[in-house]
Order: sequence, then C-alpha cells, then structure tokens
Amino acid sequence: MAGRPSSQGGGGGAGGRRYTILIIENPVDQPTNNWPRCYPILYHDIENDFTNEYYKKLLRASYFLFKSHSLADIAIVSSKFNPAQILAQLIASALYLIIMPVGDFLARHLSLYAGFKMNSEIYFRYYFLGEFIVILFGVIIGVGFLNEGSSGTIAAVKLFELGYYIAGAFTAIFLVLVAIQTILHFILIYQVYKYFRSQNFRICPCC
Repeated sequence: MAGRPSSQGGGGGAGGRRYTILIIENPVDQPTNNWPRCYPILYHDIENDFTNEYYKKLLRASYFLFKSHSLADIAIVSSKFNPAQILAQLIASALYLIIMPVGDFLARHLSLYAGFKMNSEIYFRYYFLGEFIVILFGVIIGVGFLNEGSSGTIAAVKLFELGYYIAGAFTAIFLVLVAIQTILHFILIYQVYKYFRSQNFRICPCC
C-alpha cells in the first residue's frame, strides 16, 4: 500500500501540535478468487504467481496430474456401477467424485503450490504425504482389491476368462493409463525431491 505523509500543524509555540496523516494514493489490489471457475473459492494462478520457470514446470505437471485424476475417477465410478444397487451406487459415486479430486487438489497440489511460493519445508512434507496416499490408492485400484476385484487387474483377468473380451480390453486400457499416471507421479516426486534436498530440507524433522 503506497502513501505519502502529510503534516498539519496546530500553530507554533509551546502549545502547538503537529499531526502526521497518511494519504493513501495507490492501494494494492488483493488477488481475487479464481478457482474453480464455476464457483471461485480460492486463488490459484501458476503463471502470475511464479517467475521461476522450473517452479512453473513442476506445478503445471502437478496440476495436469490433478486433472487426469478427475477423469480417472469418473472411469472408476463407471466401471463399478451396479444396476441392482442404483441408489447406493449413485450416493457413493457422488461422494467419490467430490472427495477424491478435491482432496487431491487441496492436499497434494496446493501443498506443492504453497511449498514453492513460501519455500516452506512443512508444505513440501504435506505434498509428499499426499503423493504417498495417491500412489497407494492407485496400487489398490490397479490391482483390484476393492469390491472383490470389480476393477483393476483382477477384473481384467476375470473378464477375459468369461469371454468378455471387449470389456476386458477396456479394463486393460484403463490399467495402462493408471500405470502411466503412476510413473508420472514418481517422476514429479523425484524432481520435487531434488529441489527439496537442495534447500537442505528433510522429510523427517528428527533425522
């Protein structure tokens, strides 16, 4: 906030008083919320918040992974749909589609965003924790432990055994995409960790 002091006197002599008034000339505009576009609740602007191209590169990659997770979540929900349990499936799917993408954005991506913006060790730790949860969940989905193998490798094998080759092929394609996504996560983690260590930060404060 810019301003200039202006002095007003109450006259000379022993009884005179002088006052200093700060006149505001160019108030700095606070950034307005811009994410998500449909109903902005927070501020998120990689291009304007950062000048370092390396930070931008990693944050763009992180944001891309968030968006790809949102599409993957829709695919997972679609593969689990059971007409015999329509109401329960709709409620569970709605909660899943809300909690997972928002959780990934807030817990993982924004932690990295804040870590670079403030060069904060604690936010980088939150980011690594978020990545661990995302990868663990990806392994569970990829193998197909949830819902007795209704998705993932177990489901693909069963579909091919039963002769549902088209459904099995779609499931296999989904597994390949999950594998690629997981590899991209590991690449991003490695790049962030290199920066993390260059700042003499530590994952565990006791080490």
